[in-house]
Amino acid sequence: MNIIIVRGRAIDPAVHKVCTSLSKNGYNVRLLLWDRQNTYPYSKNNEYIVDKCLIKSPYDEFTSIFYYPFWIFYQFIYLIKNNTDIIHANDLDTLIPAILIKLIKIKKLCYTIYDFYADNLPAKTPNIFRNLISIIEKIGISQTDALFLVSEERYKQIEGSKIKILNYIYNTPEDTYTQNNNLSQNTKENAEFSIFYAGTLIEDRGILNLIKTIEEIDNIKLIIAGIGPLTNYLKNISVSQKGKMQYLSWLSYNEVIGYTRNADLLFAFYDPKIPNNRYASPNKLFEAMMCRKPILVNDGTTMADIVRKENCGLVVPYGDVEAIKHAILTLKDNPELCTQLGKNGRSAYEEKYSWKIMEKRLLTAYSQFA
Repeated sequence: MNIIIVRGRAIDPAVHKVCTSLSKNGYNVRLLLWDRQNTYPYSKNNEYIVDKCLIKSPYDEFTSIFYYPFWIFYQFIYLIKNNTDIIHANDLDTLIPAILIKLIKIKKLCYTIYDFYADNLPAKTPNIFRNLISIIEKIGISQTDALFLVSEERYKQIEGSKIKILNYIYNTPEDTYTQNNNLSQNTKENAEFSIFYAGTLIEDRGILNLIKTIEEIDNIKLIIAGIGPLTNYLKNISVSQKGKMQYLSWLSYNEVIGYTRNADLLFAFYDPKIPNNRYASPNKLFEAMMCRKPILVNDGTTMADIVRKENCGLVVPYGDVEAIKHAILTLKDNPELCTQLGKNGRSAYEEKYSWKIMEKRLLTAYSQFA
């Protein structure tokens, strides 16, 4: 069967895992990405075809909304021109053209929600606009043949929608862990305690709070990778705090996993004032689990519930610099605790969250269309 998968973000390992799993199990896969800043390096690989829309646009800024009509029109033309048996849309910006093509060509439509758009809008967004976006997405869901959510908690966001088939597939990495390539820097004598983050560089990810925290802690290094509205600020800070902070810009996913393996601590902060962030269970959490690393997260989120349940890291209030400082010092001064938390996360990954488990769910869902 032929599948076209559409994603409005080029830097997204989750969609590539789906493409790889489907491709190696006999499906012919094409992936259309909106590569807004021409950062995705390849247009083709040995497993599936990657096509790119190169309409230039910022990520995660209000002004990006003005580029969406062009992106939606591009998708429509692309889906008209390319034959497929199944369309797999990802988030609302890809759902509307996918529904139109489904109805015109009589095709099957799968839909993954990574971020429910109505709850991902800024906190000050008027409720009337937020409710309108919610209604549009829920109506769209009723037109899909299979819906994928990245956690059970996200069902609350789409409750009331007419759903034909519902599947839960966590945003978790493939297992590349081995004991030999998991050498933490704090195993070296007098080494710095390293903290690593890779992802979108926006203010609601608590990056600025962590930078403020490490200014008061000796023998520590913060490594940040990614792109977003904070890029230029982080470049300047990296220069002024040379030795204590390093900015790496965009990294390939393999490089992200490499830095994760060599870090002492990962962090994932999501401002819970934004409704969608409360349901966040990001790939960074599961990457830390897979790589046997502790993670620092903030309260008021799904990821905090997972961290507490699996005892694989520490939880702090969002934006509380003193609490962040205390948590980092607790881990920095207690390597045994870091090891135990990492071990707990790894066990949970193997038993509940591994991509091997998620891949079985994905293939079972797709088998219903054969």
